[in-house]
Amino acid sequence: MVNNNMENIQGRRDIGMPAKAGLSDSLNKVQRLKKEIIILKSKDKKTAKGNKTPKILKKLMKKKKKKPGYVVVQYLTVNYEVKFILSKIISGNLVVVANKVHKLNPDKIWRLGKDSCYILREIDRHPVSNDDYEQVRARGDDTDGDVPLIKAVLGAVQKNKDSADTNKNGMVIAGVIAVVVVVIVLFMK
Repeated sequence: MVNNNMENIQGRRDIGMPAKAGLSDSLNKVQRLKKEIIILKSKDKKTAKGNKTPKILKKLMKKKKKKPGYVVVQYLTVNYEVKFILSKIISGNLVVVANKVHKLNPDKIWRLGKDSCYILREIDRHPVSNDDYEQVRARGDDTDGDVPLIKAVLGAVQKNKDSADTNKNGMVIAGVIAVVVVVIVLFMK
């Protein structure tokens, strides 16, 4: 018995582990893995709740509900920065942001769930919208007619059809086998 323990201890020393630390190292690894799993689960819960909008935007939406003459603006600067600002509406359809006047149009509101906001560029007087679709299409810059996208979609559709056909064939074969088994069991009695 003593010799077996000595061989065991000697074997641990050969592979670079201390004699008594072998069990504690494995326990430490298990504890570290458990902590990592807990951390990963908490991260999954945070993303599963749908925290897609920034916190500052949520705060501005709450303030907007309390102040009726204000609008939330996503402001795109010349320096390629995005700022969320709560701006006061002046004379019905004007907003001043960073000493620049912008016109508001109710047709160009972007929806964020139940809330809405405007997207304004620093260099443009009018809000960003999809109204220039016909111009984009005339230039040939529209994404609806992308050849690579169409090929990818067609490839995905064909793959899905193949898997659906094999699933149907498998279900039919399983059904026939089940009927045969039931018939054999009934006639065996």
